[in-house]
Amino acid sequence: MHLFSFAAGVFTLLILPGPTNAMLALASQGLTVGRAVAMLLTVLSAYLAIVLAASGLAGSFLRNHPMVSHGVKLGSAAWVLYLAVRLWGIGSKGVETVRLRQLAVTTLLNPKALIIGLTMVPPAEEISGTVSIAILTSVVLAASTIWLSVGRIILGPEKQIPAFARRCGAATLVAFSATLTLSAVGG
Repeated sequence: MHLFSFAAGVFTLLILPGPTNAMLALASQGLTVGRAVAMLLTVLSAYLAIVLAASGLAGSFLRNHPMVSHGVKLGSAAWVLYLAVRLWGIGSKGVETVRLRQLAVTTLLNPKALIIGLTMVPPAEEISGTVSIAILTSVVLAASTIWLSVGRIILGPEKQIPAFARRCGAATLVAFSATLTLSAVGG
């Protein structure tokens, strides 16, 4: 696999809407530089943890144990649904800040990381592990920064997320949860 095709493939997957990206967009409200850096490092660390584990160890295990793979999908779907319900239920009392722990768990359970680790990371014979990690790091940081920026542009500088944006975010998370559930149940 060529370096550009690996980077382009990973970017294409990571830029698509999903639970981590929805949380990043919603977290852009009242964002400081320090908090933005912390969020980017949280997402990067979570993606690297799963991608490296999946590409190095879990790939054959998950292929040989489909029930475990289905369980991971169902766990991810449950977490995303929980986030959607929380986001939908935030009342007029203000917006709950996206916590780094929530962002980390969401990213760790994001199936995009497994897809990258199991199907996109090129073999060491084609690209060294260091180069793969450097490309992945650059792409994760770029896509995450874009989603923080998109959230800032759409939601504006206000400290409160408009109800319409919260409801759209919650609906996106429910749709993603349903897709994961159907994928796990349907095999």
